[in-house]
Amino acid sequence: MPSAPVDDPAFAGIKARIVERTGHHYYVDKDDQLFEHIARRMVANDIDTLAEYAARLADPGAAAAEWRALESAITINETFFFRFAEQFDVLRRCVLPKLLQERRTKRQLRIWSVGCSTGAEAHSVSILLRDLLGDAVADWKIGITGTDIDDAAIATAREARYTSWALRTLGEAERERLFDREGDRWRLKARYRGLARFEHANMMALLDDDAPLQFSEFDIILCRNVLIYFRSDVAKQLVGALVRRLAPTGLLFIGHAEPNPEFADVARPVLVDGVLGYARPDAPAELPAAAPPPPPPLASPAPPHVAPARAALPVSPAPQPAPPRPIPPAPKPAAAGEVRTALSRGDAGQALELAEQEALATPRDPVAHYLAALGALALGDGVRAERGFRSALYLDNGFAMAHYLLGRHLLAHGRDAEGSRALRNAARAAAGMPEDAELPEGDGMTAGNLVAAVRATLGGAA
Repeated sequence: MPSAPVDDPAFAGIKARIVERTGHHYYVDKDDQLFEHIARRMVANDIDTLAEYAARLADPGAAAAEWRALESAITINETFFFRFAEQFDVLRRCVLPKLLQERRTKRQLRIWSVGCSTGAEAHSVSILLRDLLGDAVADWKIGITGTDIDDAAIATAREARYTSWALRTLGEAERERLFDREGDRWRLKARYRGLARFEHANMMALLDDDAPLQFSEFDIILCRNVLIYFRSDVAKQLVGALVRRLAPTGLLFIGHAEPNPEFADVARPVLVDGVLGYARPDAPAELPAAAPPPPPPLASPAPPHVAPARAALPVSPAPQPAPPRPIPPAPKPAAAGEVRTALSRGDAGQALELAEQEALATPRDPVAHYLAALGALALGDGVRAERGFRSALYLDNGFAMAHYLLGRHLLAHGRDAEGSRALRNAARAAAGMPEDAELPEGDGMTAGNLVAAVRATLGGAA
């Protein structure tokens, strides 16, 4: 990788314009990586100097096309079908059926996938709706819009042709049901392709009220693993802008590592069967998709939910209020999957109980302590949560997600020095892995995603 000419004022000017236009705070401290993208565009344009390239980006006749090419080059694309399984499970079981019931007369739905990358998210929603409605989908006016700043990604989304890596969460039977094999690629079957359309759009336009009028009145907005690339103040503004484009009863869903307590200033947090979403501040008290909420989360980022069981929800009966359920003297360790399922459906109390049983039975398992910390966080017990994270890290100091969530928790409670240190430890742990490697207990979050999230939180000081 070539070294960036950081002393060249033309490079500094181009970098500042990129961050301003795209909001990608990710590149604030990645000069060499950014310069590599710029250098490729210079070669493509047969340009020798940064000053000449800066002039090209300012040329009224060439700037628009070149900016789109450069923005495509610098965009980070990481997506796969049914990413964040617990959110898709809630969409399938709760949100979409309720919307379809409420709209059975009007027969119209509007859904927006923001920062859609190569379209897996929007197409995943298409699959859910096609399966729910069957042939009756033809009687509905369903608009699923995917937008991204990357023209190359948009082209892939329109083709709906993917590598097996993008389908990695699907079993063989599901893959065969939904896709046709075309050489070394898989193409989404025609019956699932018709609902989604894809357009070029820059999220930053939302802050200037430049977004077209058709970007409004959405029933569902998905903006997941996008906000981590923005400064926290910009992310907050974007959340506010997105919820203003919801229908009165619409819901916004973001990535599992992205919730910020400050988002409550511009959007109303809503728990839908234990999964966090956001509504308009003036939304009705009873949202169409809202389920009775579990205990409220801390004023810190929601812990990453993990994939719920694909079949029916947990079979263990709810504990009776009296008398207290006896605790066996030598409890059988709960499977980690049971803990994750309890967390996914919002039963933080059961998740904590199961995880602490497992931690007692397998005291040297860092994951058991980590899951107990997640349950404690969801219950609002910060002391037990911190203890769980630190126990996990004592056993595995390279546990990136434990460092990360401990850091976010400490920052949310005013312990800035400790929180920043924990986040830097998280970034260091993740930096030792390939950027596209999925983090243990990260539910699809990659090492690159985490490093970007830390840099966004600490202002590039990771």
